[in-house]
Amino acid sequence: MRNSLLMRSALVAGVSAVALASAGSAMAQAGAAPFMIEELVVTAEKREASLQDVPVAITAYTSEKRDLLGVATVEDLARVSPSMAYTNNDRISIRGFGRLTNSIGTDPSVALYSDGIFSNSMSDASTPSLFIERTEILRGPQGTLYGRNSIGGAMNIISKRPTDIFNGEVRASVGNYGTWTTQALLRGPITDGLRYSIGGSLERRDEGYIHNNGPGGDTSAVKRYLIDAQIEADLGENITARLSYRKIDWDDSYGVGNIHEAVVSPYDTTSVVGLGNSALYYNPTLGFAGVNPSTADRYTIAMNDTMEGKLSDHHRLNFDMTWDLGWASLKYIAGYQAYVYNTNGDEDRSSRAGLFNVSSVTPFGAYTASNVSPRERFFYQEKQKWWSNEINLSSNSDGPLSWIGGIYQYHQEYSQPQGLRVLGDPTVQNPINLATGGPAAPNPNGNYLLVDGTLQVDSYAAFAQIEYKLTESLTLQAGLRYTTDDKTGTDFARYVSRSPTTTTVLRSGGVPLAAAGDLAVDFTTFVVCGGPTIATCLANPLYSNLTQVATGGLSRKMAADYQAWSGTIGLQWQPDSDTNGYARYSRGYKSGGWIASNGLSPSPYADPEYVDNYEIGLKKTFGGRVQVNSSIFYADYKGFQAPLTVVLNSTTGSTGTQFLNLDSINWGLELEVQWAPIENLSIFGSYAYLNTELQTGCCFVDTADAKALKAGARPTGVVLPNGSRPQTLVGNQLPLTPENKFNLGANYTFDFDAGSLTLGATATYTGDQQVTIFAQDGYTSPSNTVADVRALWKDTADRFTIIGYVKNVTDEVAIQSSTIGSPSSSGNQRQTQKLNFPRTYGVEVQYRF
Repeated sequence: MRNSLLMRSALVAGVSAVALASAGSAMAQAGAAPFMIEELVVTAEKREASLQDVPVAITAYTSEKRDLLGVATVEDLARVSPSMAYTNNDRISIRGFGRLTNSIGTDPSVALYSDGIFSNSMSDASTPSLFIERTEILRGPQGTLYGRNSIGGAMNIISKRPTDIFNGEVRASVGNYGTWTTQALLRGPITDGLRYSIGGSLERRDEGYIHNNGPGGDTSAVKRYLIDAQIEADLGENITARLSYRKIDWDDSYGVGNIHEAVVSPYDTTSVVGLGNSALYYNPTLGFAGVNPSTADRYTIAMNDTMEGKLSDHHRLNFDMTWDLGWASLKYIAGYQAYVYNTNGDEDRSSRAGLFNVSSVTPFGAYTASNVSPRERFFYQEKQKWWSNEINLSSNSDGPLSWIGGIYQYHQEYSQPQGLRVLGDPTVQNPINLATGGPAAPNPNGNYLLVDGTLQVDSYAAFAQIEYKLTESLTLQAGLRYTTDDKTGTDFARYVSRSPTTTTVLRSGGVPLAAAGDLAVDFTTFVVCGGPTIATCLANPLYSNLTQVATGGLSRKMAADYQAWSGTIGLQWQPDSDTNGYARYSRGYKSGGWIASNGLSPSPYADPEYVDNYEIGLKKTFGGRVQVNSSIFYADYKGFQAPLTVVLNSTTGSTGTQFLNLDSINWGLELEVQWAPIENLSIFGSYAYLNTELQTGCCFVDTADAKALKAGARPTGVVLPNGSRPQTLVGNQLPLTPENKFNLGANYTFDFDAGSLTLGATATYTGDQQVTIFAQDGYTSPSNTVADVRALWKDTADRFTIIGYVKNVTDEVAIQSSTIGSPSSSGNQRQTQKLNFPRTYGVEVQYRF
């Protein structure tokens, strides 16, 4: 099926390309008008070059183009760019190379560089276009010049710089959902050789996209601001230095990981305890008479708490200096960034309030648990800071040889506390010690699950790349990079249980029966090791490095170091100024790591990832009116780091994550076309076909389909004593790899004496995609088509721009990811879906001076 689809897709793409090429050739032969498609200069290979001359698969957007297309966020970038996918938990995937977890100790597979400085978050891609000169998306391993975590590709965000001439721009917009923004940017000279840029942005959305019928607030209301300041100086005739500072603050219900999240399953009203790690506490919707409104409308919830996402204490400082030596340019780039990010929300997803009692029957008799609270919440924090330094030297010669080389240093410090808690239950706040029956360390926040991890990374690299013109039209390119990554850290977990499982264990251990029903205990050693004391853990080789923490819980040290060579070699063919063909091999590397802050996983480590990528591409311009950029790639992907949820303890039902290294073959084709058939009309489109297939992975139980009965399951034939059937993963697709993705758009400009009016529309079709390594339907995001329309008015002097827009004009529900939990005793499964933005509309006014 996949191969037949490929044949049809390739045929459509090929016929389209030939038709457009023929049209372009005909116009050229007929003496068509001068060049109408704007040339775009990029710095994809750390020196300025035309996008059409770079032997890399790249998509780029200027600030003006982003405004024209309505590309404002990282979600927008992913939607309109070929082979790129994004989920709203801060994960980007390109050509199937991505990450499935944000757990500390793991790295992204797509590198984001803001003004040459590596960033751990993709949020910079959503910086307002007023402050951005250009956004570049490089596809395929960038293992030489970028290196760090660029196994799938790299995204470059290039800021607008200070100018020698005073100028400024202010913007304001209003839209539905109570949305409004104000932005301003001023640039100009301070004195000869000294320039500045200063600006800011304020964004509000008073109504969330997901309406809350309960006492809590809507989800995805926004309250954000940004401050950006730069100063640039000429230090003599040949040296330019720039210092920039940016601060971003969020305080909204727009948290990474829970934004636009809806649990679409009915409330489980019959199970005594929750599912997974929530089984440590009583089911908050047991006996609840309420109805989950998300089952009928994904954009409606009923919760008594508001989802929150807060970025604070954010500071980013960048410095770069370029020294023109004549024969070469020496550049120094340094950056520092720090922030604290918090997100939390209503874990029970209901508006139930007030304490209730639970009557239960265990193998040791009946009991009643009094004053159980339904107020369960999840919480997550990232506290990060990192800094880096790079020095590179690049040639300025006009001869056949050009080169660049450099050294790179990166340091990161990171902590990630997260977990689950219950509010208003003093029993959980004061647990007992499982081994002694006496008081355990207090638990004042009511956490029944608290996990944490710390991480320190030191990475160093040296790189070099050369280009040599073998003939007038043929150029050899070769590059090499050596990288070392040293990681150290800690992993911590504490489990506190108040449930029938606890009662059963305590009673079998001799605790008085009369008190057992209302007890909460520090259950950490039992969950992790299956026994009441740490001695049980120390006897298990998987946990022999655990130590008890005086404040409760267990901790272990983590450490690993990795080294690798990566690089590229290729040939570029340019027989004329309108043709750029290339063939290249690239070796990509991403360091190994571990799953920490994830419940003391039994197998936390994963080896590095490597990819051998083979690619051919052709960029062709016909008559100045048609551009066709195409690429075909084949990637041998080794060591894909895949987290797999497993049951840590069969008695408690608590879960953790096992870290796997799997192998895959990824291949596909990409096509981007621009066509200007007549004056003022621009037609553009892109197509990507992705074929990804796991080559290794056996044998694992899907906790959401333990008996492998769902469509798409691949059981091995083995049946475990508890009835579970392990599955092979071989043949499954990689997550976030829609087989087909189309983008089509057009703009037409009407010219008047007073100015011009541009009308535009874009539509993107994204095929089905899996969100994890199992293939059942519960993990599938269905195909969708999202369309936008825009109208832009500009006055003749280019002082004013007025933009009217409608995004997601058909109000399409496009599910970014879909996950499903284990069945409860009532038969319910908790299915969670992350949703796209609904239809939005508004007006923006821009004024330049």
